[in-house]
Amino acid sequence: MFKNYLLVTFRNLLKNKVFALINIVGMGIALAVCIVAFFNHMFNYEFDRFNENFDEIYRITSFRDMKGREQEYGIVPATLGLEIKKDIPGIERAARLMRTGSPVKIGDNVYPAQVSYIDPEFLDIFSFTLINGDKKAIAGQGNVLVSKTMSETLFGNEYPVGKTISIINDQNKEYVFTVGGVFTDMPDNSSFRIDILLHFDNFLLMWNLNDADWKFMTTVLFVQIPNKSMLASISEGLKTYLPVQNTAREDFRINRFSLVPLKEVGSNTRDIWSSGLFPSMHPAALLAPPLMAFFILLIACLNFANTSIAIFSRRLKEIGLRKTFGGLRRQLVVQFMFETFLICFLALLIGIAISSVLVPAYSNLWAYMSIELSFSKYLFFWVFLVLLLLITGFIAGVYPAIHVSSFSPVNIMKGSNLFKSTGNLSSVLLVLQFTISVMALVMGIVFARNAEYQRTLDLGYDRDKLIVVPITGELFTSFRNEIISNPRIVAADGTMNHLGWGNYRRPVKDADKQLEVDVLDIGPEYAQVIGLRLKEGRFFDKTRVSADRENNSIIVNQKLVKDFGWSGGAGKTITLYDTTKLNIIGVVEDFYMSGVWEAIEPAMLRLSGSDQYNVLVARANPEDLPEVLDFISEKWKSLGTNQIFGGRLQEDLLQEEKDINGSILKVNLFLAIVATLLSLIGMFNLVSLDIIRRTKEVGIRKIQGAPVPLLMFLLSKKFLVILLVASVLGCAGGYYMSIALMDSILDYFVRVGAGMLISSALIMIIATVLTLSIKITMAAIRNPVESLRYE
Repeated sequence: MFKNYLLVTFRNLLKNKVFALINIVGMGIALAVCIVAFFNHMFNYEFDRFNENFDEIYRITSFRDMKGREQEYGIVPATLGLEIKKDIPGIERAARLMRTGSPVKIGDNVYPAQVSYIDPEFLDIFSFTLINGDKKAIAGQGNVLVSKTMSETLFGNEYPVGKTISIINDQNKEYVFTVGGVFTDMPDNSSFRIDILLHFDNFLLMWNLNDADWKFMTTVLFVQIPNKSMLASISEGLKTYLPVQNTAREDFRINRFSLVPLKEVGSNTRDIWSSGLFPSMHPAALLAPPLMAFFILLIACLNFANTSIAIFSRRLKEIGLRKTFGGLRRQLVVQFMFETFLICFLALLIGIAISSVLVPAYSNLWAYMSIELSFSKYLFFWVFLVLLLLITGFIAGVYPAIHVSSFSPVNIMKGSNLFKSTGNLSSVLLVLQFTISVMALVMGIVFARNAEYQRTLDLGYDRDKLIVVPITGELFTSFRNEIISNPRIVAADGTMNHLGWGNYRRPVKDADKQLEVDVLDIGPEYAQVIGLRLKEGRFFDKTRVSADRENNSIIVNQKLVKDFGWSGGAGKTITLYDTTKLNIIGVVEDFYMSGVWEAIEPAMLRLSGSDQYNVLVARANPEDLPEVLDFISEKWKSLGTNQIFGGRLQEDLLQEEKDINGSILKVNLFLAIVATLLSLIGMFNLVSLDIIRRTKEVGIRKIQGAPVPLLMFLLSKKFLVILLVASVLGCAGGYYMSIALMDSILDYFVRVGAGMLISSALIMIIATVLTLSIKITMAAIRNPVESLRYE
């Protein structure tokens, strides 16, 4: 029986080899996208799961009140990490972590590094594999552990254990350490980027801090809790530390602490402030592959079902004869489903080949993602392929098989129009197929326009004229004096915080109304250097710095004025921490603090001392920026400092936003192109089969004098109606889906206009009409004698 199914299947594939090949390739592309979605999901699913204690690890975070809502922070009091293990039962281990980008020096060579300072129990909580040395060496304050890649960077092929390195703090002071071990690199799907590990006490020493002081906050605090039944009592125990912390930090009053399981830390990192860890995949990267896979696979299945129904119409005699000679309906269903599954199996092989290109290409779209096609990494991948084959085959083939096998042999032999209702179904399926394609086109065009919108969006300052240089306060004055002599540098000033670099928030009041505002501590000319636009009042003036400091003068944005309900802001007074009066001397236009990823919030700028500057900002004409950046880099070398030059263009600070936006654009364009091609192929298949079915009709009409344009209209009328209906539905669906997707990613994006919708519909209509014209024209101009002889 199986041999008979196989012979019939191959006979029909060879008889309809063009349509079979088209279906196999189209389905293969769809299955390849599904394979991409699988590895993408697994990369995110396994985030931090390499740790053996994965289910026992929790991060302690803090919550503060923000204008009536709670905001979660990653930072917690460093002293908390010392107290909880001895005070709260159920906590087996506790470890703090602080991160710096301190330079590492060997001889005269200085290297950038991600340096983490940890309590020794951190290495027992998390899984670190040592290649050389002993992880217990971290207990010695004079030892460090380095990653494999950092070891190769610093020492090449030399044995690293026992060698010395110097780590430099932000005051340019060197501290010498001995390498005690080398650990394997952390995977990309990890919350950590670590090159060097040191004992936490080294951070206290190098930055002159005291972890017994409740004012000192640690970046991260992890605990290991083996017994989950203790979670409630541990949460209660954490509340006992709130009074002492809030007494020490009235400017950072915490409402409560929270225990976040490690499986949620990656996604939670994107939502909390002062996280200090690296997040799991961006929601856009997580959502895009399954969205693509669903749409493209659905189109491919609809293509297959439509083509199958049309091809089955040419096999009616076979069906009728088999039933007449005793063939059972279930045998026909099995035969047709066998054919479908064989085609899907061949498509799966094609899909695996295509995915070997698509998987690495998709991986390269996203920073800190490394996925590759592997048959051994995940055993579940084999199960996934089998399920994918079964589900695809079932969706694509079940209706055609059941419907066609139900035909009566008597009606078949009479020549009854058995496919009338099926033709209506094919039209519905084709409408759905083209609707999805138009939706994909709308999304592609919208995201392309959005990329251009964001590229040219006025952020409220002159982002295309700025160079940003990280610098310590002690170097600022001398270095600024060195570079300002360059005539291409229009102006330069220092700041403690900078747009796209970092800021903090503080509560301010006017009467009974309180706002949480973004704060920038800046130099006196910073606002003019970056190009903020003054709406009323004045900027800071370097000739009046002392007076402005004494008067607690500040500059605010229009959003703050609006949220307080004022008609104007200059001359107003607000209160910080209920005690400090701040006098507003100027109001500037709203500006984007961190690009379009975050909504514009109330903001204020106040003066900072030059000894606290972290950044030097230089202004130049856009065409001069590359040359000015090279000049500043050369001047930096003359400083003789161990600090690594980190100067870059302001535009580069927004690079993550650009990269993600570009990746989203590429994904949507890929979806639009593939969906459109698959739909056009499906349309071409159906038109071809329809023409074959109506060959004699065309010949008779030509003999009776029907002109070619009339024949073309008659043959294409049904498909044009389908296209118009699908265009309307697709534009509507694409409109709402584009807005929903962008709204989930961005706070500010281009509005979807009628022009984008019309453009999408026109692209699909023109492409379809051209596809139809080729096939229909050939049929319409065919010699009617050949048409009448056709069987």
